[in-house]
Amino acid sequence: MEPLIYYPTFEPPSDIWLKFSLLYFENFKPIVPYNRRHLISDDFRRIENETDLITLYAPNYDDGYRASLQAIEEVDKILNNTYDRSPLFNHVNILRSWREPSNWNFLVYNEKFSDNWLYYCEHNNIGIRTNDGILLPEELAFMFMTYLAKEIAFRESAAIITDNNRFDNFTNYSRSTTPTIVKRTNFAKGLFNLIVPKNLADIPFDRLIEFRNRNRNLITSFNEELDNVQNRIGEGYTHQDFIDRYNNIYSEFSSEILLQGIGIASIPLAAYILIQNKQATTPEYVKEILGGLGVILGGGYSLNKGLRDIRTRRYCKKYITNLERLR
Repeated sequence: MEPLIYYPTFEPPSDIWLKFSLLYFENFKPIVPYNRRHLISDDFRRIENETDLITLYAPNYDDGYRASLQAIEEVDKILNNTYDRSPLFNHVNILRSWREPSNWNFLVYNEKFSDNWLYYCEHNNIGIRTNDGILLPEELAFMFMTYLAKEIAFRESAAIITDNNRFDNFTNYSRSTTPTIVKRTNFAKGLFNLIVPKNLADIPFDRLIEFRNRNRNLITSFNEELDNVQNRIGEGYTHQDFIDRYNNIYSEFSSEILLQGIGIASIPLAAYILIQNKQATTPEYVKEILGGLGVILGGGYSLNKGLRDIRTRRYCKKYITNLERLR
């Protein structure tokens, strides 16, 4: 999975997304300025310190400057064509809502924007400065943070992700999120709902932290397997199809060998015994199997790739089994 920039808040406002992340994501980067890190919660800090899930990203001036320019261009379009663009934020007249001071309740910190954004919002009566930054309507703050996340993602060769789906219309319009990541993440959530025997909300963070650290390599294999079926997600491929995919891993290993153009009778006895062994795809056996077949296969490049693929699937199956026992 590609690197992920998380927005619009420092950390997810609900525990459930963060708990899901512990079981699924390799890593994500929330946008947290250096001198605001004391504001993150104890649970979030503990996860940052005890796992590799979270890497805090501090925006620099150029990130905020470029995001400010893009946000100003977008708001100009709304000012000039309010009624046509208001549905992007589920409103009839979004500008009327933005100019109501009681709606200025989302704080964007100084380190995330440039002065031209501050002056622009004040001039158009859509926000107000504070000692820490600028108070904006939630929709406007989300828009700005979307552009900031996109700027950072471009520089970091990453994608952006949010747990806020209230403004999907805008994120789709602005081509902010990656559809494959959204589909893949929703598919993984459905899998966990099916596999994990207990509601994630009821599992304490310390249990999930311990589980993640103990299964860290298996999480990577799980994600690699989701990559392998990515094209089928959303095209009738079900969660049960994904689970059933692991019932015949070992027979596929035997098939891969036979596809090399040799018969069972030609395979040395020691290699054949290993092939039939369900533990034969563990790393300690791979070299031995290839050694037994090396003369016949001339190095076994294709077979070696098949072994790696099957080993990944085996580790994914093990992760699914461990998830079934998570309580």
